[in-house]
Amino acid sequence: MPAYYPVFLDLKGRLCVVIGGGAVAERKVAALLECGARVRVVAPRVTTPLRRWAQEGRVEHLARAYSAGDLQGALIAIAGTDDRSTNAEVYREAQGLGVLVNMVDDPDHCSFIAPALIRRGEVQIAVSTGGASPALARHLRQRLEKAVPPEYEPLAGLLGRVRRRLRREGKTPSPEAWQAAIDEDLLALVRQESWAAAEARLLEQLRAAAAS
Repeated sequence: MPAYYPVFLDLKGRLCVVIGGGAVAERKVAALLECGARVRVVAPRVTTPLRRWAQEGRVEHLARAYSAGDLQGALIAIAGTDDRSTNAEVYREAQGLGVLVNMVDDPDHCSFIAPALIRRGEVQIAVSTGGASPALARHLRQRLEKAVPPEYEPLAGLLGRVRRRLRREGKTPSPEAWQAAIDEDLLALVRQESWAAAEARLLEQLRAAAAS
């Protein structure tokens, strides 16, 4: 297995092509739409949600089999068909065009793989086994979901606001100061939705740290 380089891609407004119209393709398209991608689906038949998204103009649906040229202009391509020859053609075109490609359940023919993902708003934790065992990746995701409670979603927004405010003030607390400020007392205020108190606490601690 290759040693994958972990990266988060900005897909907003970028063309992503999904070959296939079944349940797997539906999940891939939903994830791409959540990231703001411009999605093209190539498949003679699609699931009901995919058909609805096409009717709503959220995805472009080419209601036919894949053909050469369908990946032109794409940033990434995902092939999720049951036809090995079609998947092989998608892989060859992607390689020729420099398009990042994921062949579902075929890690040997992927330039990227999709990790198991935990999402708490802006906070995302990706778990990968390098394609060796998707089941293990899902198992680890389930365990980590219990360790990353929902309050981390609003906490990320709070920390972002405070960081921007301190920057405007010309203050740059050290990474260690930020780590020390994210403690159980702060998490308790976030759980209680005491936003003003949480922000004031952060600002007081971090201003003092930046001044020392």
